[in-house]
Amino acid sequence: MSKSDIKLILARPDSLALEIKEFVSEDAKTIGFRADLAGLLVVSMAASYEACVKETLMSYAARHHAQFGNYAQNQFAKLNSRISMNELNGYARTFDSKVHKRFTELISHRKGRMKTKIGRDFTDAYAQILSWRHDFAHAGIRNTTISEALVTHRLAKRVLLAFDDAFK
Repeated sequence: MSKSDIKLILARPDSLALEIKEFVSEDAKTIGFRADLAGLLVVSMAASYEACVKETLMSYAARHHAQFGNYAQNQFAKLNSRISMNELNGYARTFDSKVHKRFTELISHRKGRMKTKIGRDFTDAYAQILSWRHDFAHAGIRNTTISEALVTHRLAKRVLLAFDDAFK
């Protein structure tokens, strides 16, 4: 999968958020509705993360052998939110120890750069999106705003970019 494909998948929630901002006012009457939309937005973000993980794994396998690609497609067809940092490390380790090493090095290097630049850890942002998604999808808990979700997503998607880069 090319980096532009990953970026295209990760851009879907951004365009959805822009549409929400355009069509839903920010007045007091819409606070509850906007909170639900923020919950749906983080569900969309997590779904795009799952799509990136699946595509990265299936593309890597298919580049090595057609049957391996078919196996990966069947194995990862239903990831069902199994995309935490621990699980991403597990997938990388399962496919190739070199891929796992690259992934951990990329995360470590980029995390250091980002912390210096903006003072935040993008892996924490990634975990936060997954937590918000779980809270909203399973309990209807509305615990973020559209703006906060977008800021967090802009950091969190760096995990998926590093994951994809590790499989190159």
